[in-house]
Amino acid sequence: MADVDPDALRTDANDSWQVWSGKLAEAKGKIDELSYSRPDFSLIPGSGEVYAAFETATTTLRAYIETGEEIFEGFARALLDTAIMYMEAEGDAQSEIDAVERELEAL
Repeated sequence: MADVDPDALRTDANDSWQVWSGKLAEAKGKIDELSYSRPDFSLIPGSGEVYAAFETATTTLRAYIETGEEIFEGFARALLDTAIMYMEAEGDAQSEIDAVERELEAL
């Protein structure tokens, strides 16, 4: 097998991709906390259109962020899966492999 460092894969998964996935999840949560209704926009001329545009924008932004969150988590999962594969091929201790599997399950 190619010379691959499973620890580097784990570090990249846990310290980069999963961190950014978490940040996007946090941003998505903040969007979900927005609680505006049409009456909140009632003082604005054309409030119906402004409210509709606001709703469309927040829905689009939330979907975009949610997709990014899922992609980043997917990268983390792929890196951890690959680390496990190389650890098994290299005959690493099962306890070490189990630790990576727990990291994967925690995502």
